[in-house]
Amino acid sequence: MKRGAWAAAILIAAALLGWRAARRSPPVSVPGSAARATLALLEEILASRDDNDPRLDREFVALSAEEKALFRAAYAARPRERLNERGTIVFLLGKNLTTPEDWAFLREVAAEPPCLSLADCAKPSAAAGEHGDAVTLAYPSLVALRQAHRAAQEGAPAAEARSVLEAARTSKAPAVTRLARAIAPGFDRKGP
Repeated sequence: MKRGAWAAAILIAAALLGWRAARRSPPVSVPGSAARATLALLEEILASRDDNDPRLDREFVALSAEEKALFRAAYAARPRERLNERGTIVFLLGKNLTTPEDWAFLREVAAEPPCLSLADCAKPSAAAGEHGDAVTLAYPSLVALRQAHRAAQEGAPAAEARSVLEAARTSKAPAVTRLARAIAPGFDRKGP
């Protein structure tokens, strides 16, 4: 009899704890159909490997917070070696800088560890690196820095844009630090 009472008490306590935890947990957000459609379009364009697809310029203007979150997740899910795809996602998000999360993303990308080879970012290439290779291997970080610079020129918050520049200055990728030095003087100037 005592054993049954203890088992019942444990079950009731577990149910109570589960109920309390469920009440405290934020609801899981499921992306809306519009955000999923925008992501599907991005995936279609990336799969086509057409960097000149005109939809890149016209379809990804004024992305919603939900769409931007999906794009950031798509960026994170891609293998680091998919540099062009990741750079394209950074480019599109860099055209839609409206929140602190947007700027935090650019800072993270600008400070990413360098990709060491096209075949495997974790392993250096056996071939001697040339300047073009260094640029290709740092493409997402370079795009992040360029987008922050463009946004600064167009009147974005100077502190946010400068924070991306500072992140790029700490990069271990020589192409990124080189670009950061080259564009730093014009970071505070507005306009062309």
